[in-house]
Amino acid sequence: MAGGFRVFIAASLDGYIATSDGSIGWLKPFASLDYGFEDFMENMEAVVMGRATYDNLHALGHWPEHDKRCIVVTSRSMETAPDNVESWLGDLSQLVTELRADAKGDVWVAGGAKAIRAFMDLGAIDHFDLLVMPVLLGEGKPLFPPSGRGSHMTLLGAKTYLNGVVRLSYVVG
Repeated sequence: MAGGFRVFIAASLDGYIATSDGSIGWLKPFASLDYGFEDFMENMEAVVMGRATYDNLHALGHWPEHDKRCIVVTSRSMETAPDNVESWLGDLSQLVTELRADAKGDVWVAGGAKAIRAFMDLGAIDHFDLLVMPVLLGEGKPLFPPSGRGSHMTLLGAKTYLNGVVRLSYVVG
């Protein structure tokens, strides 16, 4: 569905997306396989992420979405950003409305956990792809921070990989 808000994210088996210090280095041993991300990105018109995720990616020099509009949800100004990056300081529900109205493709809510939770709490997430990595981190940044709102998901499919990774695809609602 064009104009859908989608999540594509990896989490440890115990539900963490990063270590306590925000590192995603624990994912490196799994980087050699394609888990469908390239196909996923073909349908994306825009990427939305929280400021911490943007800052982490920018500091690492990772910016693979040069051809996509990128919106960073933030409360602070962004002095130096690539041309395709814009900040969003306003109400998230207004952003959802605007992106759905202009939709020519889907929107990837790339993270982090607070941003994903905020869009989920608005009921904006339509599809959720979760890569469950065969690692127990023991502690870290949880995929789902606490919220007063729950969500029901219907499993569309599951795919297993030889290295133990499982991709779960859900429709939300």
